[in-house]
Amino acid sequence: MKEILLFEIKENIRSRWIFIYSGLLVIVMLVLSFFGDQNGIRLLVSITNLTLIVIPLYSITFSGMSFLESMPFAEVLLSKSVSRKSLFFGKFFGITISLSIGLVIGLGIPGFFLFLQNTNFLFLFFELLIFGIFLTMIFVALSFLISAYIRRGEIVLTISLLVWLYFFIFFDAIVFMFSVYLGDYPIEIPSLIIILLNPIDLVRIFILLQTSSAALLGFSGALLLKNLGITGVLSIAIIFLSLWVSIPIWISYKRFQNRNF
Repeated sequence: MKEILLFEIKENIRSRWIFIYSGLLVIVMLVLSFFGDQNGIRLLVSITNLTLIVIPLYSITFSGMSFLESMPFAEVLLSKSVSRKSLFFGKFFGITISLSIGLVIGLGIPGFFLFLQNTNFLFLFFELLIFGIFLTMIFVALSFLISAYIRRGEIVLTISLLVWLYFFIFFDAIVFMFSVYLGDYPIEIPSLIIILLNPIDLVRIFILLQTSSAALLGFSGALLLKNLGITGVLSIAIIFLSLWVSIPIWISYKRFQNRNF
Protein backbone atom coordinates (compact mmCIF):
# COMPACT_ATOMS: atom_id res chain seq x y z
CA MET A 1 0.00 0.00 0.00
CA LYS A 2 2.91 2.35 0.72
CA GLU A 3 4.09 2.28 -2.90
CA ILE A 4 0.60 3.00 -4.23
CA LEU A 5 0.13 5.78 -1.67
CA LEU A 6 3.38 7.50 -2.64
CA PHE A 7 2.66 7.04 -6.35
CA GLU A 8 -0.81 8.55 -5.96
CA ILE A 9 0.53 11.56 -4.05
CA LYS A 10 3.24 12.20 -6.66
CA GLU A 11 0.77 11.91 -9.53
CA ASN A 12 -1.75 14.22 -7.89
CA ILE A 13 0.85 16.82 -6.94
CA ARG A 14 2.07 16.85 -10.55
CA SER A 15 -1.50 17.27 -11.71
CA ARG A 16 -2.66 20.79 -12.51
CA TRP A 17 -5.88 20.18 -10.57
CA ILE A 18 -4.19 20.30 -7.17
CA PHE A 19 -2.55 23.60 -8.17
CA ILE A 20 -5.92 24.89 -9.34
CA TYR A 21 -7.38 23.89 -5.96
CA SER A 22 -4.62 25.69 -4.03
CA GLY A 23 -4.85 28.68 -6.34
CA LEU A 24 -8.61 28.91 -5.88
CA LEU A 25 -8.19 28.95 -2.10
CA VAL A 26 -5.45 31.57 -2.33
CA ILE A 27 -7.69 33.76 -4.47
CA VAL A 28 -10.50 33.40 -1.92
CA MET A 29 -8.15 34.45 0.88
CA LEU A 30 -6.77 37.42 -1.09
CA VAL A 31 -10.22 38.66 -2.09
CA LEU A 32 -11.51 38.47 1.46
CA SER A 33 -8.35 40.05 2.84
CA PHE A 34 -8.10 43.02 0.49
CA PHE A 35 -11.73 43.68 -0.43
CA GLY A 36 -13.65 42.26 2.52
CA ASP A 37 -14.39 43.48 6.01
CA GLN A 38 -11.20 43.91 8.03
CA ASN A 39 -12.98 43.06 11.27
CA GLY A 40 -11.33 39.87 12.55
CA ILE A 41 -14.52 38.02 13.48
CA ARG A 42 -16.32 38.89 10.26
CA LEU A 43 -13.28 37.98 8.21
CA LEU A 44 -12.99 34.60 9.91
CA VAL A 45 -16.71 33.91 9.43
CA SER A 46 -16.46 34.84 5.75
CA ILE A 47 -13.45 32.56 5.26
CA THR A 48 -15.27 29.74 7.07
CA ASN A 49 -18.39 30.01 4.93
CA LEU A 50 -16.51 30.19 1.63
CA THR A 51 -14.06 27.40 2.41
CA LEU A 52 -16.92 25.17 3.51
CA ILE A 53 -18.27 25.63 -0.01
CA VAL A 54 -15.00 24.97 -1.82
CA ILE A 55 -13.54 22.06 0.18
CA PRO A 56 -16.50 19.60 -0.07
CA LEU A 57 -17.28 20.53 -3.68
CA TYR A 58 -13.73 20.09 -4.96
CA SER A 59 -13.05 16.99 -2.86
CA ILE A 60 -16.11 15.04 -3.98
CA THR A 61 -15.80 15.91 -7.67
CA PHE A 62 -12.02 15.55 -8.02
CA SER A 63 -11.75 12.26 -6.13
CA GLY A 64 -14.77 10.72 -7.86
CA MET A 65 -13.39 11.37 -11.33
CA SER A 66 -9.89 10.32 -10.24
CA PHE A 67 -11.24 7.01 -8.93
CA LEU A 68 -13.00 6.21 -12.21
CA GLU A 69 -10.12 7.28 -14.43
CA SER A 70 -7.70 5.05 -12.53
CA MET A 71 -9.72 1.86 -13.02
CA PRO A 72 -7.94 0.72 -16.24
CA PHE A 73 -4.60 1.13 -14.47
CA ALA A 74 -6.06 -0.65 -11.42
CA GLU A 75 -6.72 -3.71 -13.57
CA VAL A 76 -3.04 -3.81 -14.49
CA LEU A 77 -1.95 -3.48 -10.87
CA LEU A 78 -4.33 -6.20 -9.72
CA SER A 79 -2.95 -8.52 -12.37
CA LYS A 80 0.52 -7.94 -10.87
CA SER A 81 -0.51 -9.49 -7.52
CA VAL A 82 -1.34 -6.17 -5.86
CA SER A 83 -4.11 -6.76 -3.35
CA ARG A 84 -7.40 -4.92 -3.67
CA LYS A 85 -7.04 -3.66 -0.11
CA SER A 86 -3.66 -2.07 -0.82
CA LEU A 87 -4.91 -0.54 -4.05
CA PHE A 88 -8.13 0.83 -2.58
CA PHE A 89 -6.73 2.34 0.61
CA GLY A 90 -3.53 3.48 -1.09
CA LYS A 91 -5.63 5.47 -3.53
CA PHE A 92 -7.97 6.78 -0.82
CA PHE A 93 -5.20 8.06 1.42
CA GLY A 94 -3.18 9.26 -1.57
CA ILE A 95 -6.03 11.47 -2.81
CA THR A 96 -6.86 12.64 0.72
CA ILE A 97 -3.26 13.61 1.48
CA SER A 98 -2.88 15.34 -1.89
CA LEU A 99 -5.99 17.43 -1.36
CA SER A 100 -4.93 18.16 2.23
CA ILE A 101 -1.56 19.42 0.98
CA GLY A 102 -3.39 21.68 -1.46
CA LEU A 103 -5.61 22.87 1.39
CA VAL A 104 -2.70 23.65 3.69
CA ILE A 105 -0.82 25.53 0.96
CA GLY A 106 -3.80 27.40 -0.43
CA LEU A 107 -5.62 28.14 2.81
CA GLY A 108 -3.22 27.53 5.68
CA ILE A 109 -0.20 29.58 4.64
CA PRO A 110 -2.11 32.78 3.66
CA GLY A 111 -4.35 32.43 6.72
CA PHE A 112 -1.36 32.08 9.04
CA PHE A 113 0.03 35.45 7.96
CA LEU A 114 -3.43 37.00 7.85
CA PHE A 115 -4.24 36.15 11.50
CA LEU A 116 -0.68 36.21 12.84
CA GLN A 117 -1.28 39.35 14.87
CA ASN A 118 -4.23 37.90 16.77
CA THR A 119 -3.64 34.57 18.51
CA ASN A 120 -7.33 33.98 19.25
CA PHE A 121 -8.32 34.19 15.61
CA LEU A 122 -5.21 32.25 14.61
CA PHE A 123 -6.27 29.39 16.91
CA LEU A 124 -9.78 29.37 15.43
CA PHE A 125 -8.29 29.42 11.94
CA PHE A 126 -6.15 26.36 12.73
CA GLU A 127 -9.30 24.63 13.97
CA LEU A 128 -10.95 25.44 10.64
CA LEU A 129 -7.93 23.99 8.84
CA ILE A 130 -8.08 20.75 10.84
CA PHE A 131 -11.80 20.34 10.29
CA GLY A 132 -11.22 21.18 6.63
CA ILE A 133 -8.97 18.12 6.40
CA PHE A 134 -11.70 16.13 8.14
CA LEU A 135 -14.21 17.31 5.52
CA THR A 136 -11.77 16.39 2.78
CA MET A 137 -11.64 12.81 4.07
CA ILE A 138 -15.43 12.69 4.36
CA PHE A 139 -16.17 13.83 0.83
CA VAL A 140 -13.41 11.70 -0.67
CA ALA A 141 -15.03 8.74 1.11
CA LEU A 142 -18.46 9.73 -0.24
CA SER A 143 -17.07 10.03 -3.77
CA PHE A 144 -15.51 6.57 -3.48
CA LEU A 145 -18.89 5.25 -2.34
CA ILE A 146 -20.62 6.76 -5.37
CA SER A 147 -17.90 5.59 -7.78
CA ALA A 148 -17.94 2.08 -6.35
CA TYR A 149 -21.54 1.60 -7.55
CA ILE A 150 -21.58 3.74 -10.71
CA ARG A 151 -19.08 3.45 -13.55
CA ARG A 152 -20.14 6.29 -15.84
CA GLY A 153 -18.25 9.50 -15.16
CA GLU A 154 -21.03 11.93 -16.05
CA ILE A 155 -23.45 10.20 -13.67
CA VAL A 156 -20.88 10.15 -10.88
CA LEU A 157 -20.28 13.88 -11.37
CA THR A 158 -24.02 14.63 -11.37
CA ILE A 159 -24.69 12.64 -8.20
CA SER A 160 -21.65 14.20 -6.51
CA LEU A 161 -22.99 17.69 -7.22
CA LEU A 162 -26.43 16.71 -5.93
CA VAL A 163 -24.90 15.34 -2.72
CA TRP A 164 -23.00 18.59 -2.22
CA LEU A 165 -26.12 20.67 -2.88
CA TYR A 166 -28.08 18.62 -0.37
CA PHE A 167 -25.55 19.07 2.42
CA PHE A 168 -24.85 22.73 1.79
CA ILE A 169 -28.18 24.18 0.67
CA PHE A 170 -31.17 21.93 1.25
CA PHE A 171 -30.34 20.47 4.65
CA ASP A 172 -31.10 23.51 6.85
CA ALA A 173 -34.32 24.11 4.92
CA ILE A 174 -35.43 20.55 5.67
CA VAL A 175 -34.62 20.93 9.37
CA PHE A 176 -36.46 24.25 9.54
CA MET A 177 -39.56 22.89 7.82
CA PHE A 178 -39.45 19.87 10.10
CA SER A 179 -39.50 22.16 13.16
CA VAL A 180 -42.27 24.39 11.78
CA TYR A 181 -44.73 21.67 10.85
CA LEU A 182 -44.08 19.58 13.95
CA GLY A 183 -43.54 22.47 16.35
CA ASP A 184 -46.37 21.37 18.64
CA TYR A 185 -44.61 18.10 19.41
CA PRO A 186 -41.43 17.38 21.46
CA ILE A 187 -39.04 17.28 18.49
CA GLU A 188 -35.77 18.46 20.12
CA ILE A 189 -34.11 15.03 20.15
CA PRO A 190 -35.18 14.05 16.60
CA SER A 191 -34.04 17.47 15.35
CA LEU A 192 -30.63 17.04 16.99
CA ILE A 193 -30.25 13.62 15.40
CA ILE A 194 -31.05 15.10 11.98
CA ILE A 195 -28.59 17.96 12.49
CA LEU A 196 -25.78 15.53 13.32
CA LEU A 197 -26.21 13.96 9.89
CA ASN A 198 -24.65 16.95 8.14
CA PRO A 199 -20.83 17.18 8.44
CA ILE A 200 -20.66 20.65 6.89
CA ASP A 201 -23.16 22.00 9.40
CA LEU A 202 -21.25 20.43 12.28
CA VAL A 203 -18.00 22.16 11.30
CA ARG A 204 -19.67 25.48 10.63
CA ILE A 205 -21.56 25.40 13.92
CA PHE A 206 -18.50 24.49 15.99
CA ILE A 207 -16.35 27.26 14.51
CA LEU A 208 -19.04 29.94 14.79
CA LEU A 209 -19.92 28.94 18.34
CA GLN A 210 -16.51 30.25 19.41
CA THR A 211 -17.13 33.69 17.90
CA SER A 212 -19.65 36.43 18.57
CA SER A 213 -21.46 35.61 15.32
CA ALA A 214 -23.87 33.07 16.78
CA ALA A 215 -26.73 34.76 14.93
CA LEU A 216 -25.31 33.31 11.71
CA LEU A 217 -25.73 29.76 12.91
CA GLY A 218 -29.29 29.37 11.79
CA PHE A 219 -31.91 27.19 13.40
CA SER A 220 -29.81 24.03 13.50
CA GLY A 221 -26.88 25.71 15.25
CA ALA A 222 -29.08 27.40 17.85
CA LEU A 223 -30.78 24.11 18.68
CA LEU A 224 -27.49 22.26 18.98
CA LEU A 225 -25.94 24.90 21.25
CA LYS A 226 -28.98 25.02 23.51
CA ASN A 227 -28.97 21.26 24.14
CA LEU A 228 -25.25 20.36 24.17
CA GLY A 229 -23.08 23.43 24.80
CA ILE A 230 -19.63 24.01 23.30
CA THR A 231 -17.90 20.98 24.87
CA GLY A 232 -20.71 18.66 23.89
CA VAL A 233 -20.71 20.02 20.35
CA LEU A 234 -16.96 19.36 20.03
CA SER A 235 -17.27 15.77 21.29
CA ILE A 236 -20.28 15.00 19.14
CA ALA A 237 -18.69 16.65 16.09
CA ILE A 238 -15.54 14.52 16.33
CA ILE A 239 -17.52 11.30 16.80
CA PHE A 240 -19.90 11.92 13.92
CA LEU A 241 -17.23 13.26 11.57
CA SER A 242 -15.27 10.07 12.21
CA LEU A 243 -18.36 8.02 11.40
CA TRP A 244 -18.85 10.03 8.21
CA VAL A 245 -15.39 8.91 7.12
CA SER A 246 -15.42 5.28 8.29
CA ILE A 247 -18.91 4.15 7.22
CA PRO A 248 -18.82 5.27 3.54
CA ILE A 249 -15.25 4.05 3.05
CA TRP A 250 -16.06 0.66 4.61
CA ILE A 251 -19.12 0.19 2.37
CA SER A 252 -17.24 1.27 -0.76
CA TYR A 253 -14.31 -1.01 0.12
CA LYS A 254 -16.63 -4.01 0.47
CA ARG A 255 -18.15 -3.14 -2.90
CA PHE A 256 -14.68 -2.74 -4.45
CA GLN A 257 -13.67 -6.20 -3.20
CA ASN A 258 -16.53 -7.77 -5.19
CA ARG A 259 -16.17 -5.58 -8.25
CA ASN A 260 -15.73 -7.28 -11.63
CA PHE A 261 -13.16 -5.49 -13.80
